[in-house]
Order: sequence, then C-alpha cells, then structure tokens
Amino acid sequence: MQASELIEKYTKGERQFSGLNLANVNLVSADLIEIVLDEANLQGAQLLFSYLNRAKLSGANLGDADLSGASLNQADLGNANLRQAELHGTSLVGTNLQDTDFTLAKLIDANLLGADLRRADLRGAILKGACLRGANLRQEKKNEFTNLQGADLSFADLRGALMKGANLCQANLSGANLQDANLRGANLKLANLCGANLTGAILTEVDLTGAEMIAANLQNINLVRANLSRAELTKIDAQGALLAHAVMTQANLSQANLSQTRLNHANLGRANLSYADLRESDLVETFFARANLLGANLSQANLTRAELVGANLTGVNFQGATMPDGRIHD
Repeated sequence: MQASELIEKYTKGERQFSGLNLANVNLVSADLIEIVLDEANLQGAQLLFSYLNRAKLSGANLGDADLSGASLNQADLGNANLRQAELHGTSLVGTNLQDTDFTLAKLIDANLLGADLRRADLRGAILKGACLRGANLRQEKKNEFTNLQGADLSFADLRGALMKGANLCQANLSGANLQDANLRGANLKLANLCGANLTGAILTEVDLTGAEMIAANLQNINLVRANLSRAELTKIDAQGALLAHAVMTQANLSQANLSQTRLNHANLGRANLSYADLRESDLVETFFARANLLGANLSQANLTRAELVGANLTGVNFQGATMPDGRIHD
C-alpha cells in the first residue's frame, strides 16, 4: 500500500491496517493517532514528526525506521522490532515497550517518562540525555530482565526508575540522575557512573565489580551486600550510606567521603582508603586486612572487633575512636 492510499483510508475513518507491508513508506508528519498497525512491516519507514499517539504497533517491524521527533505517547509497541531505529527526540510517554528490540537504536533526548520497558532489549542503544523518569525496567522473573548492556545512558534522567535486576553491564551512566531509583540486584559490572547522582537510590545486592564511580554522589545510599570489588570510587561522597556486608576488596576509595557510614561487616581487604574521611562511621567487624589507610580520618569511628592486620595506618587520625579491643583512643 502506498502512503497516499493509507492516509486517504485513515482520513475516511478506517483504523485497521494490521499486517500491511509498508517498507520504506514516507509518512513524515502524518497524523495517524490510534491507527492499528500490529505486525505491519515498516522497515526503513520515514515517520519523522508523525503523530502515532495510542497507535497499535505490537509486533511491528520498525527496524532502521526514522521516528525522530515523532509522538507515540501511550502507544503499544510491545514485541516490536526497532533495531537500529532513529528515535532522536521521540516522545514515548507511558508507552508499552515490553519485549521491544531496541538493539543499537538511537534514543538521544527521547522522552520515555513512565514507559514500560520490561524485558526490552536495549543492548548498545544510545539514550544520552533521555528521560526515563519513573520508567519500569524491573525484572519480574529469573532470566527475564531488561537488557541495557553497553548502552549509553550518559546524562539520562532516571529519577525514580524501577531497574531491579536490570542488566547494565558496561553501560555508560556518567552524569546520569539516578536519584531514588531502585537498582536492587542489578548488574552494573564495569559500568561508568562517574559524576552520577545516586542519592536515595536502592542498590542492595547490586554487582558493581570494576565499576567506575569517580566523584559520584552516593549520599544516604543503600548498598547493603553490594559487590564493589575493584571499583574506582575516588572522591565519592557517600556520607551516611549503608554499606553493611558490602564487598569492597581492592576498591579505590582514595579521598572518599565515608563519614557517618555503616560499614559493619564490610570487606575492605586490600582497598585503597588513603586520605578517606571515615569520621563517626560504624566499622564493627569490618575487614581492613592489607588495606591502605594512609592519612585517613577515623575520629569517633567505631572499630570494635575490626580487622586491621597488615593495614597501612600511617598518619591515621584515631581521635575518640573505639578501637578493635574496645578501648577509646585518646
């Protein structure tokens, strides 16, 4: 079917166009609100600035299509193919994107506010500056998760996003706003979180092995039982964070602000804590074997039963701290 014929039929009130072959069709700026294109072939279609609000595109093929500036608010794109599609500035507010394939798609500055992205495949997708505030990316069943491996989410707005169990391995989240996001159990191995805002975020049991988080804001964050082994955490601000039972072996925490944190039972073996601020922190039974605490500030900290064997304690400030044997340091 040609674009002119489709538009003519739509104008006359027809809405059902499921299964049509519309490959490479030119529908730039077309007004197709509530159209039904389930299972349609729109490979390579030109849909720039088109109006597809509440459209039905379930299972549609939109691979390599250009949807830049288009409006698809509250549309249904469940199980659709958008591989390598262009969605620069596209509006997808409240859109159903469950099981949708966005592999290598470009979603720069796209608006995905409140969108449902459960089980979506976003491997290698570019979401730089995109709005995903309140979006649903959570895992509900084992081995059924939203896949963002290697995705570019730099400077994205992810405030309050549900990302429990999501795969963000090697993702770029530098400068992203993850305030109050739920990332419990998420895979963030080798992810880039430099300069990210994670205040109030939930990262319980998250895997941040080898992640880069230089100067990230982690104030009052929940990282209980998180794995931060070999993570780059230089100059992070984690004041008041919950890090009980966290694994931080060989992590670099140089000049980190860890004041008033709960690090009880945490494993900091061989970690670099040089010049870190650990004032008033709970370090009960924390493992510091072979850690570098050069010039660190542990004043007023509670080190009851902490393990300091082999640690570098040169220049450490222990004033008022409770030492491993229970005595108060002068």
